[in-house]
Amino acid sequence: MSTGMTDITGKDVLLREYEMVGERSKETHYYQVQTEIATHSSKGVLKSTDIYQQRLMVEPSGGADGEADKYTCARFSVQRGDQPEVTIPALNGYTYEINKKSLDMAGLDEQGQLYGIPEAKFEGLTDSTGAKLPFVEVAYQVYSLFFYYQGHVDYAEPSLHGKGVQHLKRIGDKVELETSFAELPLPGSLAGKGSVWKNGEVTLEFKGLGVIDEVPCAVLSFDLGVCTWVMPLTIMPLMRLKTNGVSFYRGDIYLDLESKWVRKLEMNLSEITVTSMWGIPVDKSILKTLLTIRDMSKEEFIQD
Repeated sequence: MSTGMTDITGKDVLLREYEMVGERSKETHYYQVQTEIATHSSKGVLKSTDIYQQRLMVEPSGGADGEADKYTCARFSVQRGDQPEVTIPALNGYTYEINKKSLDMAGLDEQGQLYGIPEAKFEGLTDSTGAKLPFVEVAYQVYSLFFYYQGHVDYAEPSLHGKGVQHLKRIGDKVELETSFAELPLPGSLAGKGSVWKNGEVTLEFKGLGVIDEVPCAVLSFDLGVCTWVMPLTIMPLMRLKTNGVSFYRGDIYLDLESKWVRKLEMNLSEITVTSMWGIPVDKSILKTLLTIRDMSKEEFIQD
């Protein structure tokens, strides 16, 4: 008989079946979403370490078809290298809604927006000093932190496209997801025409059991295999760039089997990127990114 996570003691703990899916509790959840990005030169020398942080409030829908979950960014901050931390005022209080049943396999809505998040919101952003953010922050980091939450927490929710977490019952169970080896267009104006992402073998595994904040959780491991991508960029009419890359994504999700909410997620991303201008290589970088998503109390969330 399948069970939730009311008791993880006993000799049958490793053989017991667990339910990963079910009715999610309806209370509002509060998350700290952070990426720490270390950029190295092609020779392995550390060039900079940048930190992007978001406080995200998630208000679940009532669960009926057609209803959307509501997301509110309460605060977004950026710290680049040794520079002081700055915030992005335009994103404080920014609210959007997502009905996941309206998205295709690539996470695009009918307007081609990734997770239904309007990309125009992230163009021309300025920080709390009034300075305009450099292009790279808009294209790769600020905007990406929003869909990083969606794209990775989604592994702990039932798949609408083939196998998913609902097929994991016992420790050691592993499934290959529908998005394996899929070639997907990179949406929006931040990615130039012809930008394409290709997944490797995408797998999800019931890795074991763990405890976060005294809450028993299932530990789910996801792996996107070897991913490749190409992104043409036009910074200005006479500056046309093309970036090629190879990426490796691996992470663990701690899923509360009672509430069906993610308590914590950690992902390591390694990338090698080569940027060319008019076909001539001008830069090669190695990026190491640690993504951390953790559940917070409301009291901690609203602190300055």
